[in-house]
Amino acid sequence: MNSKNNVISVVIEKTSTGFSAYAKEIDGLATVGSSITEIKENFNEVLQYHVEYLQEQGENVTITGFDISYQIDLEQVFDYFSVINKSAFAEHYAEMNQSLFRQYTKGLTNLSSDKMLQISKGLHKLADELSDLTLV
Repeated sequence: MNSKNNVISVVIEKTSTGFSAYAKEIDGLATVGSSITEIKENFNEVLQYHVEYLQEQGENVTITGFDISYQIDLEQVFDYFSVINKSAFAEHYAEMNQSLFRQYTKGLTNLSSDKMLQISKGLHKLADELSDLTLV
């Protein structure tokens, strides 16, 4: 883990009390939280402790040497962000059949990697549009 920009894949999962998250690449690097925002904050803290531990062991690493990729399954995204209208999102952002999209979000139909990428791009497009707005 000495090279710049090691990617850490953090898997976020819904629990009965909130969320849990763990790093795929680093055993034991995990956290919990009541929201996705809290999970991210907590994971950054856990990662900082991990980097400090590695530095104490003599490794030349810094917190900036890591890129974090937060991963969550499609069903959990639309459960968590329930304010997003699935049909409207499917039509305007994912550009796919609304009925099929609802099946994807309920886990009733298998999702190909191409469709997952299409939905992910739609989410990013929505986020970009929202981040560019200022309410007056």
